[in-house]
Amino acid sequence: MMISKALKQICITTSILMVGSTVAFAADSGQATGSAVNVRKEANTEADVVGKISKGSEYIVLAKDGDWYQISFEGDDAFVSADYFELTKIEAVVTGNSVNVRKAPSASGDSLGKLSDGDAVVVTGQSGDWYRISYSGSNAYVSKDYVTGNLLTKVTAVASEAVENAGQDIENTFGVITASTGLKLRKEASTISTVLTVLPYGTEVNIDRVGQEWVRIITDDGQKGYVSAEFLSIRNGERTSRSNGSKGAEVVSYAKQFIGTPYVWGGTNLTKGVDCSGFVYAVMKNFGVTLNRSSYSMVSNGVEVSKSQLQAGDLVFFNAGGNSRISHVGIYMGDGNYIHSTDGAAYGVTVTALNSGYSANTYVTARRVVR
Repeated sequence: MMISKALKQICITTSILMVGSTVAFAADSGQATGSAVNVRKEANTEADVVGKISKGSEYIVLAKDGDWYQISFEGDDAFVSADYFELTKIEAVVTGNSVNVRKAPSASGDSLGKLSDGDAVVVTGQSGDWYRISYSGSNAYVSKDYVTGNLLTKVTAVASEAVENAGQDIENTFGVITASTGLKLRKEASTISTVLTVLPYGTEVNIDRVGQEWVRIITDDGQKGYVSAEFLSIRNGERTSRSNGSKGAEVVSYAKQFIGTPYVWGGTNLTKGVDCSGFVYAVMKNFGVTLNRSSYSMVSNGVEVSKSQLQAGDLVFFNAGGNSRISHVGIYMGDGNYIHSTDGAAYGVTVTALNSGYSANTYVTARRVVR
């Protein structure tokens, strides 16, 4: 039986019920973005906690009330903060005739079929000006211009399988992290997606898929996720064969050549004179690592590591009594020693035990900038 467009619109409109600031859904669903997320009796942080939900479990979304989602939880209605919950499936309706369903989020993508005005679709993500939908058991894309549904703009941004590998032959390639402060590995291709870990500068990774803005990678310990393409250098050839800490050992070997170089305040010349940060700055520059110039600003480079996890090549920082929290820096060598430039009794570039009285008492933190 044919239904007029006007009647269809009435059906669509009446499926969205407005009650105050609460928006009701038809059959939308979502999941927690963290572990052990509180589920509350009412939509506020003072309400009783009725349970907890974990990442990966789908829950029916009944409504959105301000910054809270109302979900079906163990047979009852409950609320979870939108800060820790994301929509993964949204019921929507096509608003045009002969709307192309494409393999890629692009007008030039292969057409997989067509949808008609009033057809129901399930949106599972968004990529630019396109919604990702479930179509014949696979992912496909429809232009946002021809789909309507409540809170569609809140659906998670995703990388598109169809444009991944675009312009890239991933055979015989690998990636190197180029962000000096480390790069976040995310579960999905979105800046709001869960952060799985932070990869230090110089980390080499295997490439799984390449997109225009995101690259899916696999770390050496088997973690798979997405990183920003802006801070990943894709290189051809075989990965550098590195045993654990071997890059750091190269740094230490190079630095040891300059033992005895005199201390010169503000100096960065490894043979004529260096101060503490100037020594570290010049050594790391030889390996293509650009650091901030002073010790107190250099501590913002790299990724923090605990003292018990130090590896050769890590930077170690101290507070020798200056006005800032950090006033001295050196390079950890392994075996409990570090190399640094000092104006103290040893004077110039020298090697000191990290757990000696002075060093142990002034030690603050460490950063990994090479791997």
